[in-house]
Amino acid sequence: MTITEGHDVDARPRLSSADPRDGRGVGSVPVHDAADVADAVGRARADQPAWGRCSPAERADHLRRIRGRLAARAGELAEVIAAETGKPDFDAMAEVLSCAVLFTHTARRAPKVLAPEKVSAFPLYVKRAEIRYEPYGVVGVISPWNYPAFVPVQALSGVLAAGNTAVLKPSELTPLTGVLLAEIINEAGLPLVQVVTGDGATGAALSSSDVDKIAFTGSPATARHILRAAAEHLTPTVMELGGKDAMIVCDDADVEAAARTAVAGCFANAGQTCIAVERVLVTRTNHVAFRDAAIRAAQRVTVGPERTKHVGAITQPPQIDVIEQRLRDATTAGATVVVGGHRRDDLGASFFEPTIVDGVRPDMALAREETFGPVLSIIPVDDVDDAVRVANDCDYGLAGSVFGRDRRVVDDVVERFATGAISVNDALATALVPGLPFGGVRSSGFGRLHGDAGIREFAVPKAVATSRLAVLPGLTASMFGSVRPSAAQVGTVLRVLWGRGAGA
Repeated sequence: MTITEGHDVDARPRLSSADPRDGRGVGSVPVHDAADVADAVGRARADQPAWGRCSPAERADHLRRIRGRLAARAGELAEVIAAETGKPDFDAMAEVLSCAVLFTHTARRAPKVLAPEKVSAFPLYVKRAEIRYEPYGVVGVISPWNYPAFVPVQALSGVLAAGNTAVLKPSELTPLTGVLLAEIINEAGLPLVQVVTGDGATGAALSSSDVDKIAFTGSPATARHILRAAAEHLTPTVMELGGKDAMIVCDDADVEAAARTAVAGCFANAGQTCIAVERVLVTRTNHVAFRDAAIRAAQRVTVGPERTKHVGAITQPPQIDVIEQRLRDATTAGATVVVGGHRRDDLGASFFEPTIVDGVRPDMALAREETFGPVLSIIPVDDVDDAVRVANDCDYGLAGSVFGRDRRVVDDVVERFATGAISVNDALATALVPGLPFGGVRSSGFGRLHGDAGIREFAVPKAVATSRLAVLPGLTASMFGSVRPSAAQVGTVLRVLWGRGAGA
């Protein structure tokens, strides 16, 4: 795997990657400093003009070649993902599939989304008006460890489609996945992605570099550091941050289906998903039935180091301490653990039981702060209005879900639920539809990935106005011409057009 050029990588400090399931070493990468980052940005900038001059259709064809390389090396990439994260084999391969889906969708949509767009030239009908979309240049992509291939591709698919090159800084926990991903992308024939590896200092160097835009996925705390660094260069950013997603279960919901969905939506990837179902707001009418159904569903979930289990390792073992503290605080305040609740040292140092906590109150930390572990909180509420109020009374707003049969009630919840995405009678579905934008509100960030918005996020709109007839004088020149209208004449036109009402 080629990581960098230009510097003697053997002289650099090394960053080791280990399998959280058993602590076995997976490999190591250099720790790149600010000079290495500057070199990577320079290489990306040198490679960008030729790529940017390609038409959107030509770039779409190249994205399909990248997809082909992903398919050809899917097993290899999935193996590295599983080794660095400790997730089951199915989850790792599904992540690679999701990367291919994103490149497929972006290739399909980019030629249309990035085509020049004609707009009305009102009120200057002697002009033709259009919007053209041009690349920013070089985009820095800083990605986390929970989905070490899929999350960077969420950004990279749009970054590359719009004609930019990229510098990728993968998480220090999963650097080998990032290196291999870039290698696969580049072996499609063009050096579109440079990689810098290391710890927070490497990420800080990229944030402070002269990239033209930054796409970051991670915690709000880290986002604030990146935003401060980016502000020095007025570098625009896309921030996809944490979530505390809620499921609202209405009185007429299919309780069994809601419970199964909540369990799957919470425990997938050991709960290490920004759009995991962490809170269930269930009306008191259905509280007991939902709790019992969720218990039954959870009891069928398997956990362990075997790569066929449903739930694998906690990738960042110190997170288990956070999970345990949240559970202690909640149970001390009156909540009840009805499933799980313990770390599983018998399975290894990085495993925690899938857990359900009943009787959680909205003011508890377990209901307000991102847990990022396999813990489902059940919060009884009086009615749907109470559920919407509690769901919105949270710093986060990334995604959510609602279960119910009455379409009018469900649509009302969708309208009032202040979040970036909502799945109806399902969970996580919006993130699996690449045509939908992905992003949040409030502390869950800003900007969008996926969908048409995720392509245009990395393109600069350029406004162009052209005279329809070459013989017509330019508007600006006529302002000082011999036939310049008087202020009174302009005022008369204004009154005739709109002085007696809203008009057309």
